[in-house]
Amino acid sequence: MIFQDDYLSVDLAVIGAGMAGMSAAVMAIAHGLTVAQAGLTGEILFSSGFLDFLAIHPISEKRFWNNPWHAVHKLAQDHPDHPFARISDSLMHHVWDTMLTFFSRESLPYHRAVDENTQMITSQGTVKSTYCLPQTMLAGVDGLKQQLPCLLVDFCGLRGFSAVQIADCLQNRWKNIQALHLCFPNTNGLSEQYPEQMAKAMEIQSNRKKLAEMIRPHLKDAHLVGVPAIMGIENSVQAVSDLAEMLGRPVFEIPTIPPSAPGIRLKETFERALPKMGVKQFLQNRVLRVDALPNGNFSLDIGNTEMQHTITAKAVILATGRFFGGGLVADLNDVRESVMNLPIVSIPDRFQWHRDDFFDPGGHPIHLTGIEVDDQFRPVNASGMPIYPNLFAAGSILAHQDWIRSKSGVGLAFCTAAAAVDACARLISDKS
Repeated sequence: MIFQDDYLSVDLAVIGAGMAGMSAAVMAIAHGLTVAQAGLTGEILFSSGFLDFLAIHPISEKRFWNNPWHAVHKLAQDHPDHPFARISDSLMHHVWDTMLTFFSRESLPYHRAVDENTQMITSQGTVKSTYCLPQTMLAGVDGLKQQLPCLLVDFCGLRGFSAVQIADCLQNRWKNIQALHLCFPNTNGLSEQYPEQMAKAMEIQSNRKKLAEMIRPHLKDAHLVGVPAIMGIENSVQAVSDLAEMLGRPVFEIPTIPPSAPGIRLKETFERALPKMGVKQFLQNRVLRVDALPNGNFSLDIGNTEMQHTITAKAVILATGRFFGGGLVADLNDVRESVMNLPIVSIPDRFQWHRDDFFDPGGHPIHLTGIEVDDQFRPVNASGMPIYPNLFAAGSILAHQDWIRSKSGVGLAFCTAAAAVDACARLISDKS
């Protein structure tokens, strides 16, 4: 890596700082590449903390799968143009192992049953299937399975989280739930509370002790205690463990509505760890311009509204997300890719973008738009040829997938990022 003033030369530039961009950076460092990354990190804040792989296929039938690997194989068989169909099982296993090892090393351990999706309750009182969940939520999985008597706690002013609502909605799935409404320690019943501030307060041991003292008289026959996901940011495992020890009961977190503390934990983990690993990050900056150089490399201008840094890179991975992340932009007539104006799989007639029924079980065609890639995850033109041999794409910007309805967002991000990085590393190695 060459770095001098505002000029940086690297093997790989990652455009995007969501799950796909962050995991691409992790995987690239594991390959021994030098890496620069630019993009906005806001999307990760909306994460529940769950790491989905694949739970539903076909979407129109809402068929839930217990084994996500079987679901992936069936999806690839039914839709050979889906990104998962281009990735080997061995690479998928490798990226999950790598990312979970990364999180564990950074004090954010996750639980995974390798061949199973796990069921966990949500703040809306529904039950969600996911592949990996924070260790701080694991006791809730066991409680749901075993129907253990449980005390659920909510707090004054925390919007979108009601212990009574959760208990009522779960009547047919988990009957032995009692609800407890408290004022959060040291807040004097403030009318509005935010998960991030509450989580930071729970980093302080004395506040955990006060909370335990407030909950203890209401335990009765409860075998475990569920709380909103507000048990710390950097030390969530320790915070949950401390509260459990004080109460003499297992304690588990339940995701809140976004932006959530588990999302903040993920964001801060990436931002703290990747620079230590050697990634040069330009977060909360945009890539304003990308040029292909005569020697085959790329030049990237980075800044907010004006260019502040220039990066040259042997290869680029585009991981800018879809509409929410800004990777795709829609106007009155078309959908376009926002950074390099790449061709995308689109629907020419705007009136065909959406179904008449907002809740159409098959979803809306607009959600299948995105970048078409080859087997090495290089964006291609209308003839199916790579636009650049050293440009790759990963994550939700890819076409032919509906990650929201299939419950596959993180799996899509991790696996396609790994595939793009793998192809990129081979290309750079061959050139050396």
